[in-house]
Formats: sequence, structure tokens, C-alpha cells
Amino acid sequence: MPPEVFLFLLIGFFASIIGAVPFGLVNLSVLQTAINKGTRATMPISYGASLIEVIYGIFGIFAGSLLYRYIDKNPWFNIFTAAVLMIMGLVFFFSRSQFQMNKNNTFGGFVYGILLNLLSLQVLAYWILAISVISSLNQQLFTPLAIILFLAGIWAGKMSVLISYASLGNKIASQSQKISKNINRFIGIILIGIALFTIIRFYL
Repeated sequence: MPPEVFLFLLIGFFASIIGAVPFGLVNLSVLQTAINKGTRATMPISYGASLIEVIYGIFGIFAGSLLYRYIDKNPWFNIFTAAVLMIMGLVFFFSRSQFQMNKNNTFGGFVYGILLNLLSLQVLAYWILAISVISSLNQQLFTPLAIILFLAGIWAGKMSVLISYASLGNKIASQSQKISKNINRFIGIILIGIALFTIIRFYL
């Protein structure tokens, strides 16, 4: 077993973190539940949401493999992909999103976590785009072992983010505006960097 194949575990892990860190339905629910019921009560939500994240990753692998054929051979699609990443990065970087949470609401449960992430269709779009870019960098993603490790990384990354939200619930809620602004800028810089790398790699 080549040791470099474990790189896909890390790729899945960090790609999952990038997609999961910004405030969303699942993160807000985990925050609410942690504050109202305690950290332990957030685990069923996290398990359900992480399961859907892995399923989205599987869909992303199949859809991303189709997109990769266009990315690999079509310069205009490379430009389009880079433009989308650049626009998303700029939107994140200059975002002034307002974070609000109703602490009176209490939710929980494995099925609820599943439903929340199913409603987050932008997560599926993220994985399709992310995997198409990852695939253009390294085709080894489509080996069975690499896929298993990649999906394991997605699970671990999503769970890590949600556990962090739960563990730091009160602190995150009290510092929500500052954290949201910094997270958006961080994600924006990463997306802009990936867009520039996509263009540079294709034309060099």
C-alpha cells in the first residue's frame, strides 16, 4: 500500500473543514443544542449531519469525475471554474453576514441532523466543485482505497468542526460577529488561492 495514498485522508479532512466551518443550519443547531442541553446532546445531530456529508461526498465524486473531463480538456471550463471560485472567495472575504441565534429553541436527534444537512444543498454544490478541482490535481482520487480514505476524512473533518462548535458553544455565540467575519475572510482567501492555482496550473 503506497503511503502517499493516505494523503487523501488529509485532503478529505481539510476540504470538509473548509466547507463546514462557516455558519450554517447544522452549525447553528449544534450551537443552540449545546447551550440549551449541553455538549453531549449535540452528538446525534453531528452524527446525522456527518453521514449526509459523506453521502454528498460520494455524489460529488461521481459528478466531479464528469466535471474533471471538462476541466482537463476544456480551457474555457477552467476559466469558468476559476471565475466561480474567485467570485465565491470575494463574496466570502467581503461578507458582512449577520449571525443570529434564538437560544429558546431546542432541537436534537440523529434524524434532525440528517434533515438539516439535506436542506443545505449548497453543501452538495461545494463538494461537486471541490472534488472536480481536487480530481484535476490528482486522478488517484478514483482508486477504491483513496475514495474510502477521502470519505473517512470528510467524516472526521465534519465531526471535528461540529464538536468544536459544541465545545465552544457559549464562547462562539458571544463572539459570533467577530468570528463570522474572520472565518469568511479566511475561507475567501483559500478560495481565491485555489482559483489562481487552477489557472496557473492549466497554462504553465
